[in-house]
Amino acid sequence: MASDIPDHHCPGCGTPQRIFERYPWYFCQDCLSLASDKAGTVLEFANSGIGGGLVWRYQGDKAWRDAIAVACRIKSRPVIVHEARFGGVVAEPLREEHFHASAGRVDLRN
Repeated sequence: MASDIPDHHCPGCGTPQRIFERYPWYFCQDCLSLASDKAGTVLEFANSGIGGGLVWRYQGDKAWRDAIAVACRIKSRPVIVHEARFGGVVAEPLREEHFHASAGRVDLRN
């Protein structure tokens, strides 16, 4: 496999992305910045500290909320946003059978 040939394309916009075996079908950061709830309110995500952890908020809010994962939408598509291994935040297409709202899992899709 040649290194100049993209191995992955963002499922939201098609932009070539670096391949990560752990996240074979992740959204690019530009598409992640479009994540929204069911009403279209844009969401923001970050790590809660240097040691990781996921936090989220509605764009423009001051208060961050802790979560393990957030089900939301990118371009009307259901996605799951969670902490990436070794830090950062990653969004992937949501497989319904793998998401159950529970403590720390926030569902903003519906």
